[in-house]
Amino acid sequence: MKVQKIALALAFMASTTGVFAQYENLDSNLDLTNDDVRNSNAYIGAEQLVDPGKAVSGYVTMMQMYYNSQNWVEMYDNWKWLITNAPIATVSIYARGSVMLGQLIHSETDAAKKKQYLDELMGLFDTRLKYLPLLNASIPDGKRGRATVGDVLIAKANFYHIYGYGVDGNEYTYNKIYDMYSKGIKAINEEGGREVKGAYIQYFFSVSHELYKVSNDYYREQFLNDYLETKDVCEKMLQLAKEEPDPEKAQSIVEEYDRPLAVIEQVFAQSGAANREQLIAMFTPKVEANKTNLAYLRSAMTVLSANECDDTDVYYKAAEYAYQIEPTYESAIGMAQYSKQQGKMDDMLKYYEKAIELCKTDATRGRICLIIASGLINSKQYTGAQVYLDKAMEYNADLTGRANLQKAAVYTALGQYPQALDFCAAAATADITVSGSANRLATKIREVQANAAANERARKAYDAYMAKQKAEEDFWGGGKK
Repeated sequence: MKVQKIALALAFMASTTGVFAQYENLDSNLDLTNDDVRNSNAYIGAEQLVDPGKAVSGYVTMMQMYYNSQNWVEMYDNWKWLITNAPIATVSIYARGSVMLGQLIHSETDAAKKKQYLDELMGLFDTRLKYLPLLNASIPDGKRGRATVGDVLIAKANFYHIYGYGVDGNEYTYNKIYDMYSKGIKAINEEGGREVKGAYIQYFFSVSHELYKVSNDYYREQFLNDYLETKDVCEKMLQLAKEEPDPEKAQSIVEEYDRPLAVIEQVFAQSGAANREQLIAMFTPKVEANKTNLAYLRSAMTVLSANECDDTDVYYKAAEYAYQIEPTYESAIGMAQYSKQQGKMDDMLKYYEKAIELCKTDATRGRICLIIASGLINSKQYTGAQVYLDKAMEYNADLTGRANLQKAAVYTALGQYPQALDFCAAAATADITVSGSANRLATKIREVQANAAANERARKAYDAYMAKQKAEEDFWGGGKK
């Protein structure tokens, strides 16, 4: 699974201990327990000593001792000698050296020294890239520490984001961080065999959100697409949990990607980027300008549909233009929605079935049925939604959990909370990848249910009070109590 455009970002951390722990948690693939020193070719530019391998080992030992005690000032001298004279002696020079330089930047008050440490930190990652094949070759199989170009680029962006802020003479911008992380993720994708970590996906979206907050109109479409991309990545990674035979590993995947997905959805919901009127105003001229550009029309339909704007004229127009160029399931769904808006229900069903027909596999047909059901739920056609949710499970039994989750949404909208909770439980049981979403929805349903029950008790108390008042008025007015 690839991410075409993604970046990672971390909020600036004021606590020294927090930053130290953060590095160990997020960049564990770069933080190694292997301190074996390469004696062969370990020196590059070093003066000849009687026993160079032993000398290098001594510097590594001292560096490690000061690292463990977090004595960054004393560690610096040992690290500086190693990076200058023996840059391929051990990966610790880079993994632990970056932590040390970060802490020195954080604690340094002299502006010139702070800039020096930042430059050395950035240069450290460049040096690691230079010697990466040799460094990887020095690490025995089964030990942590081997890295890809993408890993190093991401770590460089990560540390720059944390420590580059507020350093005099440093051009620190979110655009720069976005580009740095993008290069790292692109490199990981091109190298293959690895996946983007859940934390990185979440931090990417955080920096995208920062860019959006700077200029809503300019970055809105980018932010909307970033939301869809990050959400899609998390969902696809969660899907892998279902294919993992080891329950513990499956749960580990869920824990890594479910939380970022929840944060991404929460941040997006609170961002206001999906404002209906603003989306319509933004896409209306762009759809007209790109009416022969199928790729753009499909992208526009995806964004509009994902933000509950698939009942707008601009969405219908994009679908119509796209369908005329080349019928696809996206444009067929759009034409179905347009037919529904015109009251042409037979045409609506025809286009929905056309959308399913345009899919090449039952697995895809099942996913399209879920999309159709979602559109019907948004337009409050709950019976039709149930029909397509059942079809989704018929085409692909693997979608049972997701279909049940949407059924829970249907019954929630209908105010039938016990049934909704039953479908939440069924969704979580059927599919571990939606268990987090199902549990969060169940929590919200119980809150609504509790509020509804409280309101009902208040209504009954009020009715009883008014009945008592009326009885007293009737009595004092000459009526019967």
